[in-house]
Amino acid sequence: MKKYARLIRYLKYHKTKIVLYFICSVLSIAFSLVSFSGVPIFMNIIFKKGQAEKVRPESIFDVMKYINFEIGQFMSKYGDQGPIMAIGLICITIIIAVFLKNLFFYLSFYILSPIKMSIITKLRAEIYNKLLQLPIGYFTDQRKGDVMSRMTNDIAEIELSVVGTLEGLIKDPLNVIVILVALVWISPTLSLFLLIFLPITGIIIGRISRTLKKQSNISAIKLGELLSVLDETLSGLRVIKAFNAERVLRNKFMTTNNALFHVRNKIQIRRDLASPLSEFLGVLVLSGILWFGGKLVLGHASSLNADGFIMYIILFSQVIPPAKSLSTSFYNMQKGSAAIGRIEEILQAPIKVDENENGKQIPIFNHSIEFKNVGFAYDEHVILKNINLVIEKGKTVALVGSSGAGKSTLADLVPRFHDVTSGELLIDGINIKEYSLQSVRNLMGIVTQEPILFNDTIANNIALGVEHASR
Repeated sequence: MKKYARLIRYLKYHKTKIVLYFICSVLSIAFSLVSFSGVPIFMNIIFKKGQAEKVRPESIFDVMKYINFEIGQFMSKYGDQGPIMAIGLICITIIIAVFLKNLFFYLSFYILSPIKMSIITKLRAEIYNKLLQLPIGYFTDQRKGDVMSRMTNDIAEIELSVVGTLEGLIKDPLNVIVILVALVWISPTLSLFLLIFLPITGIIIGRISRTLKKQSNISAIKLGELLSVLDETLSGLRVIKAFNAERVLRNKFMTTNNALFHVRNKIQIRRDLASPLSEFLGVLVLSGILWFGGKLVLGHASSLNADGFIMYIILFSQVIPPAKSLSTSFYNMQKGSAAIGRIEEILQAPIKVDENENGKQIPIFNHSIEFKNVGFAYDEHVILKNINLVIEKGKTVALVGSSGAGKSTLADLVPRFHDVTSGELLIDGINIKEYSLQSVRNLMGIVTQEPILFNDTIANNIALGVEHASR
């Protein structure tokens, strides 16, 4: 459950709606039971003409006998037309019960839908905010395509597989529990047989779905690789054509694309197995109940009579659909847990550059930037070591060296795209870490090696980051 802790935390903002959803679900299930209880009463009117014995309604059988008695009294009151009027009354009751069941069923979805959308919206916003906070060095180790895959495909997978099955994870277990309680009330002996076989079916489904998480993780990685190849192709199309490298890139893309196809095919096969497998196992258990229950009724081995047995079968048939839905939700949760794991890797990534929002403000640059015994390393790879350099205000300084010598890295330390791993970087004699990050960057203008224009107007590109800029 730790993997779903973040999603559960989002649900805390919707406590009132969740309570309303729970109430609507319970009422929907209750009216469903009422509608099905009309069937044995209807059959009793057809075959027995009502129940003459009046009893106190202490158990479910007594309730049925009491209702049958009242219906018998109603039919006696109206003579020959009594049975027809009683059947009409039952039909009206069933119609009203089904209407109310579906009304509360719709209301439960109406309440839950904005909650699900809110979870995904908050998750997407949290990931984007984290991406903006992460240092440049994080993206040096990550493929851009893989990060985009997590932001798009993994979010979509969570929306479909986890959040999309949220109603099933609440309503279906509630439905199953309520019906099982009713079944135990009708016949404890027959329900004991049922409670032995249901866990066995659950174990079978669980073992088959266990590999879904691993395969889903592989699928997400392959999709990230595919998007990376696509990104490289679009960014370097001029170079690819100039060096006649179309075949190389095409083979690379096709290999990854085919690997993704095979993994996703395996996932879909196992996913599609959930519904037919659970239905087959449900019918298997139902057949056992028919055999065992038939022996109890025919042998008079328990208090279960024919009416109660019919009611039992009707209610048990209503366990199969939510059980199928629950098993499908379980499969989807296993698949979605891999996507949650990949999202959590971003959200839990350490922010190595502290913004120091409450730090000193530096409104103007006065005299110098000083590198004092500065060292920098990516993990264990040392890039800079014991750099001592003073850059005075008004001077132009050029860093010259071979590719990979650390020129860009040294320049990136000044706007704190990275923080030094040893030594100090001073601006006007004060350690750069003591200033607020925003005030330091407000002093700088930067032209990168790879210029970019954002998908906006020219004016907004010029005024990027400046609020209330004049024309």
